[in-house]
Amino acid sequence: SFSPSSSGFLTSCEAELQELMKQIDIMVAHKRSEWEGQTQALEACLSIREQELSSARAALQEKYKEVGMLRHQVEDMEKAKQDMVREYEQQLNKFQEELSRLRRSYEKLQKKQLREARGEANKRQGEDQFEMCRLTRKLEEFRQKSLDWEKQRLLYQQQVASLEAQRKALAEQFELIQQTQLANRKQILESVELASRSEIQHLTSKLERANDALCANELEVERLNMRVDDLTENNRMILEDQQRDQEELRQSKKMLEVLQDEKMELRATLQSQEDFIDSSKLHQEQLQKELARVTETLRTKELLIRALEERLQEKQLSSPGLELEHILLQLDVAQKAVQHLQSEVTHLENSLVSSNARCIQLSEELDENIKELQSMEERHTVSKAEIKKLKEQLSQAEQTHSSELEGMKGEISRLTQELHQRDITIASASGSTSDLEQWLRTEIERAERKAVEHRV
Repeated sequence: SFSPSSSGFLTSCEAELQELMKQIDIMVAHKRSEWEGQTQALEACLSIREQELSSARAALQEKYKEVGMLRHQVEDMEKAKQDMVREYEQQLNKFQEELSRLRRSYEKLQKKQLREARGEANKRQGEDQFEMCRLTRKLEEFRQKSLDWEKQRLLYQQQVASLEAQRKALAEQFELIQQTQLANRKQILESVELASRSEIQHLTSKLERANDALCANELEVERLNMRVDDLTENNRMILEDQQRDQEELRQSKKMLEVLQDEKMELRATLQSQEDFIDSSKLHQEQLQKELARVTETLRTKELLIRALEERLQEKQLSSPGLELEHILLQLDVAQKAVQHLQSEVTHLENSLVSSNARCIQLSEELDENIKELQSMEERHTVSKAEIKKLKEQLSQAEQTHSSELEGMKGEISRLTQELHQRDITIASASGSTSDLEQWLRTEIERAERKAVEHRV
């Protein structure tokens, strides 16, 4: 379970991490394109709003020009009416002067008639009556004309008064309309500018926050990419360490098998050496017994030879001859047997010495093999401890990698939630922008309707 499962787990984690990073890159690129499109749409909407505001200002300037033209027309009408009134007053003054002149002429004529009547009452009575009738008719005509002129003057005065009242009413209405239009347009422009400015500031702040969030997300993605690179490098190093540990483990297992084989061979060798030592000891004991027997036989032979020599000496003293030769022959055979026994004793002693030396050598080799076996057992114990330590390190690395992978998944889910929240914010900003556009259109249409009504 150490090598295949752990390597498969790390490989699957690395593949899953790479796939997750690809999905993150795709999602971030998609969100960036969406944000850029929405930003461009907002900028286009703002430019459209600015153009509409500029067109509204231009329309307002046109309305101002129309109001100025109407004001000039009213002033021209007032001037024409004043000129007409002055002309009527001049004509009326002329008529009044002519009437007063005729009255003075009539009074002079009456006085003259009275004076002449006193002096020439009878002389020119007929002429005076005729003249009187003519002057009376003429005076009646002038009086009738004067009445007509007076009526016309009163009519002109009434017309002038009505025109003056109309002029004042028109002027007041014009001032009221102008003030109302100016106030309405000023209020509309101020409200529109204020709303547009606040909305632009709000959208700009939202755009800046979105850009900041995008930069933060890009930094977070770069940090995650760096962390993924670090994790990939760590995974690669862990895989290399794991492969190296597995190779060391395989070598340790091979070495352990070799050591076990050597241990078995050493044990077999030790057993054979122990058997050989036992057999050597048994052989040595046998040799020692044989040596003791031969020594005893040699001692017996020597005693026999001494006895034979003594008997020989006695025989030489008593009866030399054939018996002496027989004794000498026995003595020679005994000496040969003694020499043979001595050679066997020497051979046995040499065999015993070589057996002792071989036993000492085998004992030394046995001690060395026992020490080597102990060192091999110690190395085997150390290898087991190292293998256990490597397994613990690999398990700890797998746990660390799994916890880091869970942390990255949590961060990715948090980034996904933040991106979703940014989408909701941008959608709300777009909704508020559309509401502002609708409100601006409504206000502009209302202002245009009021301007048309006031113009009518």
